[in-house]
Amino acid sequence: MFTLTLRCLIALCACGFASAATDLNREIILAPHAGSAPEDAAITRWQERAQRADVTAEVYERLAWAYIAKARTTLDAGFYKLAEKTADVLDAQFGARAETQLLRGHVLHQLHQFRAAETVARAIVAARGSPADFALLSDVLIEQGRLEEGVSALQRLVDAKPGVEAFSRIAHVRWLKGDSAGAIAAMSSALQASSERDSDTRAWLITRLSGYELQRGDASLALRLADAALECAAAYPPALLARGRALVALNRTGDAIASLQAGEQLQPLPEYQWWLADGLRALGRADEASSVEQRLRRRGAETDPRTLALFLATRGEEPERALRLARQELTERADVFSHDALAWTLAASGDLAAASVAMDRAIAVGTKDARLLLHAGELARRRGDVAAAGVAYAAARGTAGTLTPSEAALLARRLAPDDGLAAH
Repeated sequence: MFTLTLRCLIALCACGFASAATDLNREIILAPHAGSAPEDAAITRWQERAQRADVTAEVYERLAWAYIAKARTTLDAGFYKLAEKTADVLDAQFGARAETQLLRGHVLHQLHQFRAAETVARAIVAARGSPADFALLSDVLIEQGRLEEGVSALQRLVDAKPGVEAFSRIAHVRWLKGDSAGAIAAMSSALQASSERDSDTRAWLITRLSGYELQRGDASLALRLADAALECAAAYPPALLARGRALVALNRTGDAIASLQAGEQLQPLPEYQWWLADGLRALGRADEASSVEQRLRRRGAETDPRTLALFLATRGEEPERALRLARQELTERADVFSHDALAWTLAASGDLAAASVAMDRAIAVGTKDARLLLHAGELARRRGDVAAAGVAYAAARGTAGTLTPSEAALLARRLAPDDGLAAH
């Protein structure tokens, strides 16, 4: 006969709780999954394999990546949580592994927890340094505004494994630096390197290419590319948004509404809602626009605080809330667009001096984004710097196809001869 000490009892209870938590997580990730898309079939297939007695760690890894693929297609963060729980089961059943850490890093990245994702990425880079590890590290560094560090990590990926993953990231960096032609060339290379059987990846690549072409000023080509993306993945929300934006740029706002509505219904994020509401207002459908905007204000802080902050500042609403959201975003995501959001919300709150400092950081990299440049022009105008405002407005005009109808109308007013800036 023996006696258990208190420490032993606590340890046994902890083991029991851990085992129960693992069992619960396993039940959650193996719960019956519905859906007819290819990624749904993949989830079901790996769920079935995971229930076999001879299940291996690779099976759970494949299941986790299937959940991540579903999340990327639907933009539903719940699937990232399922991937995270799958990683928990992996650790509990097979021990901590670099592959599991990579999964966790991707989940953190997609949930915009970039600092935590960087910690994971650096650990696995130090442990094994695979191309996938450097891809993750590059992504999270760039999201934090540490572009040169991100490029260094990206170079390690390019050296080890040139292909879709590398070329698409090169395109993004070139776009951030204002090299539209280089971004299009790199993304075209990524598309050529992709497999025609991987329709989801091709839809994502083509949608990004559509955005680059729209920014370069070829709205007709952008529309054709958006349609091509939808052929790869029907009802893909980013492609629906891209199609709507291209139609607006072609002055076919009435035709754009159907695509914008479909995209917003599938993925009710602030950027989708802003475009839909702006399109509806441009057509005189104010009541419908107001309904969409109410959804944006109600849920935007949870789903995309940065875009909500920009929207509020643009509309002149709730300046304190907009500024708070922009500052919170900057603590985790300090890229040029977060600095732009801070600048725009500071200006809306009346602090032009601080706004100018933030805007200088936003434009330092040379990103040719119409919204960012429009904001730079507006801030310069409010400071009385007519020359700087004129330069910014002229630069925005070259990429104006990416502006919402109300933003495009504002830019047109600023470039009109009677505004006093058109000659600059």
